[in-house]
Amino acid sequence: MSIGIPIALLALAGSHSFYKRYVTARGVERGCAEEFKGNSDILLLDVRAYNISYKDPIEGAFELPIAYFIRSYEEIPDRPIHIVASDEMEKNIAVRLLRKKGKNIISYSLTEEDCGERTLAY
Repeated sequence: MSIGIPIALLALAGSHSFYKRYVTARGVERGCAEEFKGNSDILLLDVRAYNISYKDPIEGAFELPIAYFIRSYEEIPDRPIHIVASDEMEKNIAVRLLRKKGKNIISYSLTEEDCGERTLAY
């Protein structure tokens, strides 16, 4: 067996992982979580890790870290979703996993972004 085939397979597997994490998920607008507070039609979904989100909780947000998506995605209410993530990688993974499960992602915000009056930061 040629050594090139296993190396090519490793490269292919690595490129898929790279794509899921670092290539921007298309079709999702950048927004601000503040705009959706109090709007019962839109679900604020906080996908940050618990050790980060408890330091800067977002009022009215449904908290479900990405690490728990596979076993708990059924708990996510069936409404259009605004994702709150700590960085681009977390947002990309969340968007792809939720779309795969048939969820409607309309927008996202990152905690380090300035949302007008208040900067979401941990």
